[in-house]
Amino acid sequence: MKRCVKYFVGVLLTLSVFVGARNVLALTYSQDIGVSFTFHPVIGLTLSSDLIIPNLTPGTATDSNIIDVNVITNSTNGYTLNASVGNSTTYNTRNLVHTNNTVPNTFSSVDFGSSITSNTSLSDNTWAYSYSINDGTNWTNYSGLPLYSDTTNVAQLKNSSTPVSSASGDNIKFKIAAKASNTQASGEYRNVINFELVATPLPTTLSMAYENAGKEKLNGYFKLQDMNADICNAAEVLDEGSQMQAIDTRDNKVYWITKLRDGKCWFTQNLDHDIDPSFNYTHNNTDLGYSTNTTQSWVPDKATYQTGTTTWDTSSTGYNIQQSYDPGDKIWDGVAYPLQTVCISIDDMAQGQNTHHSLGNFYNWGAAVAINNTSAYTTKHQDVDQSICPANWTLPESGDIDSIPQTRPGSFQYLAEQYGYDPHPLSQGEQQEPPKPMDISVYEPPFYFTLGGAWDGGPSCGVSNSGAFWSKVIGGNTTSFSLDAVSENDLTDPGSQLYRYLGLFVRCVSR
Repeated sequence: MKRCVKYFVGVLLTLSVFVGARNVLALTYSQDIGVSFTFHPVIGLTLSSDLIIPNLTPGTATDSNIIDVNVITNSTNGYTLNASVGNSTTYNTRNLVHTNNTVPNTFSSVDFGSSITSNTSLSDNTWAYSYSINDGTNWTNYSGLPLYSDTTNVAQLKNSSTPVSSASGDNIKFKIAAKASNTQASGEYRNVINFELVATPLPTTLSMAYENAGKEKLNGYFKLQDMNADICNAAEVLDEGSQMQAIDTRDNKVYWITKLRDGKCWFTQNLDHDIDPSFNYTHNNTDLGYSTNTTQSWVPDKATYQTGTTTWDTSSTGYNIQQSYDPGDKIWDGVAYPLQTVCISIDDMAQGQNTHHSLGNFYNWGAAVAINNTSAYTTKHQDVDQSICPANWTLPESGDIDSIPQTRPGSFQYLAEQYGYDPHPLSQGEQQEPPKPMDISVYEPPFYFTLGGAWDGGPSCGVSNSGAFWSKVIGGNTTSFSLDAVSENDLTDPGSQLYRYLGLFVRCVSR
């Protein structure tokens, strides 16, 4: 929709209104039976009258009359209203141009981003605009509009995140001001002001990205094994707003996943897969041979120990074999107790399923990387490129500050840094200070790290005051790197090395 009306600044100012349909969502649904449905959000903009400065006296500054710019839209996420000046055919300038093209005089636009408190403060032979949201009482300072072709500067009059009913609408009051010198040529001056109204598209959540990729559901959930880089990249970083539950096709257990600020998609719930030697672990269902051998399979030596079983090898052989323990459907209650003061046993924890704070299973490092004997993996900072995670997911990189992987998306420390964590802040005197905490709690949305301690075959006093999570990075002959979450807004020792025989939690990250 385009509307042109005339506005006068001493002489003639022409104003055209452009309601842009860019980025307006079209929702199309179709099936093989030939049914289709298309929906376009409604957007509309009306103007109350012309802008007129009937008598712009030389040597003075004068406002135009006030026009009402009324907006309606049923777009769920609201709209943005922008303004610019000029066009591609006649007025490729921000200035008001004399209708007699032999007259060199113009009214120059003040700079974009200017903040001029009063029209009397305008320089001679300049013009500017001001606007007020709804009430017409509180006006912005005067400024200059960007040229229509300026892709860097945007004069945004309003950004609304909610629909606007046609009954009331949003009202933005708009005016201009100009100041003429005693020597300014009389006559008509023109340009074009463009109002652009754009309905805000719905953000692309993970669920929408799966759906747009044409993925099918199992038991009402999209499949973890169908995750790929295109799906994760298509989803927007909305933290909690993009979370969804997806199903692991190996055992039909359901997990919360979320796209986080490092650009990767993460489990926001601990892995709870029970290792079963009779199950056919292949590249298609498990994180095996992702980049090297797509025919790789795995036959685990040991099944996951079930609730009540205390068998756990902490001897020298326990460093190299795969072990895992299922404590049952236990849930950390979200309360962080002071370190070394209060401990509760896993048996005392509440039970439940499919929650962010579910403990899931404890895995030693051999089980976490799906390797029966890890004794050959001794090169520090080397990645082991497979895991017990579902296919197309893997273990995170290390948080070790001395290793290269910590600078990559998909590493514990890089993720923490996107939320304000700084491992080595420097003061003005370049003296190293303690790490800067994160801006948000590691226990709360969107992370939901659980404080379930670690497992070594006996009572775990770490429950409720610490939580450790395996990475895929080798620490040494008998250790690997992990994330140790022990403080609400901190990731203490994000590159700590722990003995491989310990049972830690697993959080998977998308490939």
